[in-house]
Amino acid sequence: MTLFIFSFFVNRLRFNHLIFLAWFRYTTTTNEEILKNDMKQAILTLSVSIFLTLLSHASFAQQMTLLECMEYALENSLTIQQNENSLSNAQLEYKAAIAEFFPTMSASTSASLSFGRAIDPANNAYTTITTFSNSYGASVSVPIFSARRLINSLKQAKLSREISQSTLETARENVTREVMSCYFDVVYYIGLVDIAEQRLKASQRSLELIKTQFELGQRSRADMQEVEATVASNEYTLLSNQNSLQMAYISLGSAMNYQEDKPLEINPDIGIDSPIVASSLDGVIDYALANHNSVLNAERSVRSSEISLSNAKWQMAPSLSSGISFSYGTNYYTRMGRLATSTSDWLSQIKDNKGTSLSLGSISFPIFSGLNRRHNKLRARNNLRNAEINAEDVRRSLQTDITRAYQQMQGYGAQYIVNRKRVDTAKVAYQGMEQKFEQGMVSPLDLQTSSMALLQAEADMLRTRLSYIIQCRIVDYYNGVSFIESAAIKK
Repeated sequence: MTLFIFSFFVNRLRFNHLIFLAWFRYTTTTNEEILKNDMKQAILTLSVSIFLTLLSHASFAQQMTLLECMEYALENSLTIQQNENSLSNAQLEYKAAIAEFFPTMSASTSASLSFGRAIDPANNAYTTITTFSNSYGASVSVPIFSARRLINSLKQAKLSREISQSTLETARENVTREVMSCYFDVVYYIGLVDIAEQRLKASQRSLELIKTQFELGQRSRADMQEVEATVASNEYTLLSNQNSLQMAYISLGSAMNYQEDKPLEINPDIGIDSPIVASSLDGVIDYALANHNSVLNAERSVRSSEISLSNAKWQMAPSLSSGISFSYGTNYYTRMGRLATSTSDWLSQIKDNKGTSLSLGSISFPIFSGLNRRHNKLRARNNLRNAEINAEDVRRSLQTDITRAYQQMQGYGAQYIVNRKRVDTAKVAYQGMEQKFEQGMVSPLDLQTSSMALLQAEADMLRTRLSYIIQCRIVDYYNGVSFIESAAIKK
């Protein structure tokens, strides 16, 4: 819009310059052919400039609907990107917890060179001969029983993944809700600007009329000055609303993380007159308590705390590590130097020096560990209680929010109906007052009072209508309909 206004004024200055040249030649020359060419050039320049301005504006600005604004915000939100990374980490942790049930395999090798007094690998006697040693090993371990540690870790990883998924969905809803709120703010101020422009035009018409009446002696100068003050007041209101509109656009761009080169413009036609919420308050509350992400996450936190308490209790019992572990190892050595004696070849030593081991598990009994296990158990129990209290608080807060939103929806709906009647009666009253003013039967103050009443009624009707639509969509959100779905169906 700013580029459009700038282009328009530039082209207007261009046209004025050509008109000035035509007027100058008209006063300094009598050649009619030259004058005609100058006027044709001015008109042609104005037509081409206006066409190029409109074309430029169409290429730079594109009106976006509420659904398009929400989709853009979801694609560019930094908060959503962070939550997507957190969900990816939770999925990796869940896969790692599953992998803990699989067997583990390892292999190793080492090499050493002994100088001076050392143990002879052949007879385990001391020797001073330089010896090179090389060993190889491999092991396989299969977990059988780990006192529910692996199972509990898997359960907690699954809960963490579900919490991250719900947190991502909540972040998406918060982003779309903020975009919706900012979008409707822009629609509201667009409506206020339109109303202010209409009131300004009406007051300007009244000013032209009273100037004529003043010249005819039918009105006093005080009456004319009072209408001029009304025009100035309406101009101020228009400028104030235009500034608020630009600020609303800035807030909407911030909510969307808008980074395009072209200016942001929206389509103010939201296509909704009177949305209807069919569900009752109790129905919405029951659905939200069973399905809302905040409640589900709170319940998942309770289950996670129960698992942590179970782990703490198992730490108090004897620890039995049951699993099959198989190891295989061998080595090779050779003597070096002038005094070195011969050794078997590499392959023979690898076969002769091999060794295996098999471990079936171990058991340990905790006797005293500085009360750490007991304290861990008590902390886990307290954390479980806090998680249960938090879950109850989340349910109570959610129920309060739903009740408040439902009541506000009903209140704004009733106010919207009343304000529509106010606008109808205020329009009739203003039209009658305007006719009386043209006939000189009422003062400018009476006309201004009627105009301000109509302006306030129209603004209140617009505000309550948009607020009613917002509250309807919030109630629908608690009833399982996302904000972006509401924007798509335009119900």
